Amino acid sequence: MFLSGAALLGVEIAASRVLAPTFGSSLYVWGALIGVVLTGLSIGYWAGGTLADRWPSPYLFVSAIAIGAGLVLAIPVVDEWVLEQVTSWDPGPRLDPLVAAILLFGPMSVVLASVSPIAVRLAARSLERLGRTAGRLFSISTAGSIAGTFATSFWLVPEYGTDQVLAVGAVVLLAAAAVVALLHRLWVPGGALVVAAGAAVLAVGAFAPETEGRILEGASARNWSPLYRERDVRTPRKLDPAEVALAGTGFTVREARDTRYHRLLVVDDENSRYLRFDSSFQSGMYLDDPVRTRFLYSDYLHLGLAYNPNAKRILVVGLGGGSTQKRLFRDFGDVEITTVELDPEVVETAYRWFELPRDPRVVVEVDDGRRFLQRNDDRYDVIMVDAFYADGVPFHLTTLEFVELMRDRLTPGGVVATNVIGALTGESSKITRALWKTYAAVFPTVELHPVYETPTDRRADDIRNIILVATERAAPGTARLAEIWDEVRRDRAPKAPDLQGPAGNRWEQAIPTGDVPLLTDGYAPTDALLLG
Repeated sequence: MFLSGAALLGVEIAASRVLAPTFGSSLYVWGALIGVVLTGLSIGYWAGGTLADRWPSPYLFVSAIAIGAGLVLAIPVVDEWVLEQVTSWDPGPRLDPLVAAILLFGPMSVVLASVSPIAVRLAARSLERLGRTAGRLFSISTAGSIAGTFATSFWLVPEYGTDQVLAVGAVVLLAAAAVVALLHRLWVPGGALVVAAGAAVLAVGAFAPETEGRILEGASARNWSPLYRERDVRTPRKLDPAEVALAGTGFTVREARDTRYHRLLVVDDENSRYLRFDSSFQSGMYLDDPVRTRFLYSDYLHLGLAYNPNAKRILVVGLGGGSTQKRLFRDFGDVEITTVELDPEVVETAYRWFELPRDPRVVVEVDDGRRFLQRNDDRYDVIMVDAFYADGVPFHLTTLEFVELMRDRLTPGGVVATNVIGALTGESSKITRALWKTYAAVFPTVELHPVYETPTDRRADDIRNIILVATERAAPGTARLAEIWDEVRRDRAPKAPDLQGPAGNRWEQAIPTGDVPLLTDGYAPTDALLLG
């Protein structure tokens, strides 16, 4: 009972990683997963009770556990095909994850839920003790669910690939069924289950992610988020989640609401406006000059055009307050900018509060960035990725599969410029080095440009914004890169930001990657790399 409950909730947690590469990690996805599992519990409890009254036998109990294990083990085998079928059908943003969750996790939930009433029927010795027996067994099952939730979210998913976690759940269930069968002297089923458990152990190895290193310790990143003092955006610091709502902080709250993905606030100080998600500031603008750069890293994203100076078509993944888009629109009159933003309310906020231009050259699509690229065959000269949120990064926008997808959507000589928040060396550099390793598996040229806010701000182990640039072209030297940008400013975009410093700041030292993983859809422990 304990292990059955643990496996059920563990699979539910791991299921989010199965659906996220295709559907993201929105409330729709989590709602679909939780709703499907609860529905499975409801049906399974009823069906298990009915079957237990008709055939109160240990065979039934062992069979339910074994069948549930088989259904769990089948998920990594069929998930890709199921997701492809659902996306081809595409019944809508709400039904897409719901249908996928029903197909992948519904049967497993029903069968594992049936274990509890069967156990109660077998364990009950008298009507006088039936309530005590049922309460004890359901309590044990729930305790297992709690243990499975914590073990999966805090240890298994960060430490192992998603498919491995599912296979481990199947191994645990098969082993439990084998023990019960042997204790009841069901020798043939027990022997068969021992063999099946051994085969499932081999499946754990077969599903192992291909990584050259194993994370031993996560990166410490308590202060990585791009949070800023109300009077000095150059100095990062953590803010209390309720601070902007308190009197005396120097902020005026213009708007506050919950979206599907964030607690969104728009706040002003005496000279600037900020967009805030949950506990971090995501974007800003000067009230007297909406296009002027507020956060320095947004200028560094223009390095994508320095590496590809003839770029005309630009895709930006992530909108925020539209700082990058506004600057590109004003400075480069001949570029077309397509932005993909997951949250429709962020788009509305950018138009309402941050003066995002409504112009045919600035197109905003509401979609997940990866899903947008999967659905569209358009090619771009530069792709900019700025998708960090309050305390993390969507893992499916960091993986090898996503990087390969971006490469396929670039024109010849195209460039990817990605905003990374991490360090260059030390414990907090693991996310940076893992991303570098992943991009380097796809692109022959991958460069890092750390954002130095002040002349003395040069510590390589400090957490900061870093612009990762990837291209199939050879990288020019830093002096030549600065010359190229000067030519762009002289001949094409006189108001473009000065990138002499950013070009010269390129990190030229070797980047060790032996202790960080290659990020893949099956194994991308971004939370552990960021937060430890």
